[in-house]
Amino acid sequence: MDRLFKSILSIREIKLRTDDDYVDRLSHQFTVIMLVCFSFLVSTKQFVGKPISCWCPAHFTDSHKDYANTICWVSNTYYLPMDETIPKDRFVLEKHNKMISYYQWVPLILMFQAFLAFVPRLFWRFLNKRSGINLATIMDAAHVCAQASYLEIREKAIRYIVNQMDRYLLAQRDYRTGCCIRAKHMVARMCCLVGGRLYGNYLTSAYLVVKVIYVTNAIGQLFMLDAFLGMEYHLYGAYVVEGLVRGRDWAASERFPRVTLCDFEIRHQSRLHSYVVQCVLTINLFNEKIFIFIWFWYVFLSIVSTVNLCKWLVRSLYWRGQVRYVRKQLRAFDTAQREPGVLAKFTESYLRRDGMFILRLIGMNMGEVIAGETLCGLWNSYSPERRQIAEKPGRKQAGKVSRQNGGQRMEVV
Repeated sequence: MDRLFKSILSIREIKLRTDDDYVDRLSHQFTVIMLVCFSFLVSTKQFVGKPISCWCPAHFTDSHKDYANTICWVSNTYYLPMDETIPKDRFVLEKHNKMISYYQWVPLILMFQAFLAFVPRLFWRFLNKRSGINLATIMDAAHVCAQASYLEIREKAIRYIVNQMDRYLLAQRDYRTGCCIRAKHMVARMCCLVGGRLYGNYLTSAYLVVKVIYVTNAIGQLFMLDAFLGMEYHLYGAYVVEGLVRGRDWAASERFPRVTLCDFEIRHQSRLHSYVVQCVLTINLFNEKIFIFIWFWYVFLSIVSTVNLCKWLVRSLYWRGQVRYVRKQLRAFDTAQREPGVLAKFTESYLRRDGMFILRLIGMNMGEVIAGETLCGLWNSYSPERRQIAEKPGRKQAGKVSRQNGGQRMEVV
């Protein structure tokens, strides 16, 4: 027991990975935490409180009442307004979507939604591991640089980031020659979704695919709840807003009714006795508010994720914007004038889309100052030999690059 307490007290902070942007973290962090908390809240109400209470005939004993509450909880109830008669055929209730069959499974569906919200994050980690560079360690080094109190620690962290990025940018190249290879390079420069690790598009294309999954997940969960709740949930928020504008009473909600009917049979000796009781679903007081908030949250998340996807897509395709970003960052740290053609080749041939993607992530998560210092370090390592290797790759130069990287690695350590 002492060891357990010591291990718990030794945990100072929970380490979160920041190899994505803030919109992604809205999905795989805040959404997951929110859904898990909602699931815990509903589960507490089910197992600690009294989720359903049925009005029973006077001759029912306490055991009869407990049985009625239990059977109506595990079986489905149905909703009918007070001015409507109870139909004899149960098929009529199912046909008009009067059956209420979701309230028992709300905690499980919320946990399943939380898992779906985290799936894109797992997919991004899987693709990131296959890229050849560990973005998590680079972002950790950038975090150390941002929190460093001494200049020496900051410079070592910047050198580490520059060294890792330089090795990746020069090693992940197709050093073969030929018309087909040149054509592939040309197509990879035009479209960010074509190419791969050897053409400088792998991280960018993988991240854009993950972005599409985030958008699909946010929109798809609204329609998934249609089948679960048995109603047009994707329009539920609009219905709520309309009700607020018209001053409609929330107590008479058809989607989350608080008063329902339950019919069951009790076998007494050789005879069956049928009963119809009226039940109060107190759990729907929580379910209604929870699913209203979830609807507005997922609509907000869908809009933000779609806009964020468009921004990343424009950044990846618009090379002039990338060159302008590089020029702006270099001017902030060095006032020397640089030829536009050299900057364009440095961006398109050396950094390429994956290098710009890493710099953008560093700037978004740790600040543009650290991204600018990293970019200056990459520019300083962009010697004339490196320019020739980046712009005209060949087989003999590949070995030279690896030897130079090895020398750089020894110097950094």
